[in-house]
Amino acid sequence: MTRGLVVMLGAVTSVALGALAASLGGMQETPFPHEAHQGLFPLCTGCHEGVPLGDVADYYPEPASCNGCHDGVREATVAWQGPAEQVGNVSFEHRAHADELATAGDPAQDCSACHIPTGGERLAVADEVQLGTCWSCHAHEATDHQVDAECTTCHVSLAETRFDLARIEGLPTPADHESATFLSSDHGRLVQESAGRCATCHTQERCVTCHVDAERDEIATFPAAPPGMELPASGAHYDVPASHVERDWLATHGVGATRDTCATCHTSDDCVSCHVPPIPNAVRALPARADVVAPGVHVAARAPESHERMFFPQAHPTLAAAGDASCATCHEESYCVGCHDAPMQGGYHAADFLSRHTASAFGRDAECSTCHNTQAFCRECHVEVGLVPAGGGRLGPGYHDDGPLWLIRHGQGARQNLESCASCHRQVDCVQCHGVLGAFKVSPHSAGFDAERAWARSPRTCLACHVGNPLNGN
Repeated sequence: MTRGLVVMLGAVTSVALGALAASLGGMQETPFPHEAHQGLFPLCTGCHEGVPLGDVADYYPEPASCNGCHDGVREATVAWQGPAEQVGNVSFEHRAHADELATAGDPAQDCSACHIPTGGERLAVADEVQLGTCWSCHAHEATDHQVDAECTTCHVSLAETRFDLARIEGLPTPADHESATFLSSDHGRLVQESAGRCATCHTQERCVTCHVDAERDEIATFPAAPPGMELPASGAHYDVPASHVERDWLATHGVGATRDTCATCHTSDDCVSCHVPPIPNAVRALPARADVVAPGVHVAARAPESHERMFFPQAHPTLAAAGDASCATCHEESYCVGCHDAPMQGGYHAADFLSRHTASAFGRDAECSTCHNTQAFCRECHVEVGLVPAGGGRLGPGYHDDGPLWLIRHGQGARQNLESCASCHRQVDCVQCHGVLGAFKVSPHSAGFDAERAWARSPRTCLACHVGNPLNGN
């Protein structure tokens, strides 16, 4: 007799489970006296007609059929109402066993094989079917029934039963669940190895009590509890991974951050407690706290270790200048402006800096652009204070009213710091005079300019104006 034929691994309806449980462990206060009725029923199917057919509705006779004999005249009336329904989690179907016994061709192997103890008289039906009866055909190879056995061979999932709260709370705890590492690592491995074993005692609701990401494949395959099933209360528990206590964790945690690695414990809300827009893609991939059942680990923003050093306020400008992208992970520009432009704090620049900022800004355009848009910001301020182009438009002194004959001397300033010129001017402004097609065709190079040396030193500088190698006539 093969195990695959006689043990049905598919789902069994709750009604069938009830009928099965009643047959395995009769729930009547007074078991039916089978032996007293031997002469009336030569075959078990006389009363249990639906058993070999798998017809649950005909597993037991109608109580009214007893009145044919128990009419109060020939026999005393009885108030038998049939066995009380009992729920269970055994995956079993009578019809499969009946078919297998019929195929075996042994007339002795009928209902009595399981329901009458060995050596018992005909219809000496036992009140309960012992597990040993099943094992006479289905050898139990596990050394630990709750750890080594393949649960789905004999049991359906908890969600398919109709267990009440007390029955669920009474389910035994397997020995391997007592391990100190069970929650932190072992249970995930066990789910991947045999999710059916876990589903025998747990429903999907138990997983999402802790797991933030309920869409994981392992969780999605778990059956959910049916409506009305009361489940034991359970709280979330989150172990701190070893990597999270390393000294450089805050600085390196973004490397390899994904939904799979982080969403067991964290929601996107945890990340945005520190991260400011633009939000990284890894953060946007995480579920939001409002959309999940599990509480997750609530992360509060805290400063990196470098910020806790005694002289950090004095040193932070250097750190910001070296890597402002690092600062931008947590701070927006408005955070800096709150101190650097605050009247009570004196701002970033020293007192009366505005009156002498020209000298500081000249040659340091890149540094100014860290905080300022050197085109829009400078133009806006200059216009507000009346420093507007005057006397000659494009060829006039413009914003350079401070220096007489600036147009004649501007070449020296451009050679010293072309970046400063680029804050306001474009290349087209220069070639209107200096280009070969310009109005004046004035060479931008001084007397004695060594073109070959300049080309050899930096061709890119030459190509800013020339369309090719100027030494070849371009």
